[in-house]
Amino acid sequence: MSEFPQAPGQDKRRQGPDNSSAETALDAALLDAVSEAFSSAFIIYDRNDHLIFASRSARQFLPLPSNFFEPGSRLRDILGAAYDLGLRHAASGQSDGAALSREEWLTRQIAAHWKERYEIQACDDEKRWTKFSKRRLPSGFGFCVMTDITEQKRREEQWRADIERVQLTEEILDNLAHPVFVQDRNLQLVAVNKVFCSATSVGPDNALGGTIATLFEPDVADRLVTVSRHVLDTGVTSSLTLPMRLYGDPPRPILVHVQRVGKPGRYLVVASLGEVGGAANLPASQEAAFDAPQRDEGAGHSLIDGRLNGRKALLVTADRDFEARALDILQLLGLDSCCVRDQSELDAFLTVAQSVGVVIDLAIVDVDLDMRCLELLQAVDVDYITLPVFDIASDLAFSVLDRLTALRQPPMPTDDWEITTEEEPAAEPAAAPTGVPKAASAPQPAAPPTSSLVLVAEDNEINQIVFSQILEGLGFAYRICADGETAVRLRAELNPAIILMDVTLPGINGFEAARRIRQSPEDVNLQTPLIGVLAQAFDRDREACFASGMNDVILKPLSPDVVDQAIRRLVPDIARLASTA
Repeated sequence: MSEFPQAPGQDKRRQGPDNSSAETALDAALLDAVSEAFSSAFIIYDRNDHLIFASRSARQFLPLPSNFFEPGSRLRDILGAAYDLGLRHAASGQSDGAALSREEWLTRQIAAHWKERYEIQACDDEKRWTKFSKRRLPSGFGFCVMTDITEQKRREEQWRADIERVQLTEEILDNLAHPVFVQDRNLQLVAVNKVFCSATSVGPDNALGGTIATLFEPDVADRLVTVSRHVLDTGVTSSLTLPMRLYGDPPRPILVHVQRVGKPGRYLVVASLGEVGGAANLPASQEAAFDAPQRDEGAGHSLIDGRLNGRKALLVTADRDFEARALDILQLLGLDSCCVRDQSELDAFLTVAQSVGVVIDLAIVDVDLDMRCLELLQAVDVDYITLPVFDIASDLAFSVLDRLTALRQPPMPTDDWEITTEEEPAAEPAAAPTGVPKAASAPQPAAPPTSSLVLVAEDNEINQIVFSQILEGLGFAYRICADGETAVRLRAELNPAIILMDVTLPGINGFEAARRIRQSPEDVNLQTPLIGVLAQAFDRDREACFASGMNDVILKPLSPDVVDQAIRRLVPDIARLASTA
């Protein structure tokens, strides 16, 4: 270290070889301490490019033999050894060295080390990013600082990805035809779309960061806060109707749909608004007319007046209670509607409607009816939704608004419907011996369930509460267990209609539990439907679910409609079984 030029005014304390050696050792120790403090490696060289000092961490960036870092080693020798070992990027911070000969590459690197200031970032084959900062002092002495910036680069990439997602989310929200606002876990507004700003006459800058208390009447705001907090805490989607002032108009009924999205610790509450009071102010003649003219009052101003009045809805149900509840809501929405009660009436109605050119905009089908009703609707290309009677009050209005205001695409026919058109199992000869197994070449359908019980395997106590609230609300009998071993045992004891299986269970996980159930003698003929419950939509987890014998997959956070649709998709007769239990 004695080769460093002495600073002006510095006292000369070196009076012998012992003092000089001690001071040199102290300088090296201080430089090593600075290197560790800054999480960087230092290399210092003199005006002849001979090495003066190299910190202990230098070998993390240049994994060369230790003799190359001895004082007096030539910088050219260090660079040459790095080139020979294929460490050209790590030694130079340049990415174009592969196309140069060894001498050309060394010439460029020595020239870079003689620049007054030179900085570059490079990525090696192991995806590690390194920052090289090189300085040449007026005295001719130089140094190079090497810093690992891999985490910084990852944060920058994540930041860019987050910005892109935010921009994409804003574009999606702004292109929706109905008002939407998003609240964080403190119920502060973090996103609003253009239609919401227009409806509330508040600019986004004034809305964001505040609360809904400043945007709505006190009683409406209090009700929204209560519902939002409940949805945030439980994850259970809610729908309610509130009198709101939108677009400067007098208060009118507005349907508010509130749901939770995101991950634990980062939950958001998304609320969308749809009008349900437009029909109340129409003349009686227009309320009853099948071909009532529509009124165009501007995009986004009135979803009901401009898009739903005069639209035609068909109820398909044999349940008088279902019919009465649904007709009241459809009338409030301004739709012209009527009801058929079975498959034969539906077939006759669709035939007459087609012959006279009447278009049915939407069919609302009772889930308890035969699925052949859905086949008839699909055959004439009529859009439909399916609902149980206990979901009419909470879901019917929002579902109709979503479907008839082009916020959701019509359902695509699936293979499930094609299966129902095959010949009935009754075609099998009745006299066949009961002990004769069926051909193994073709998989046989599962035997009809004899129970309406839903078995849930979930170890998280909060999720157990969510499952219980959802299944109680849907009207299903259920049993909840907390581990995979118990799920396998209860499958044999209770013979449930369907199993909802969390994959992260203590003991044996959900995948292994599903495999054991599928291998059990009790499940050979019944093939109890299994639905995997995942926290994240990773392809490998989905594939593992199906590989273990599961029939379907749903994602957390859970919502009643997703759980209901998944159950009824695999066990269409569960409502009938529940009613006869």
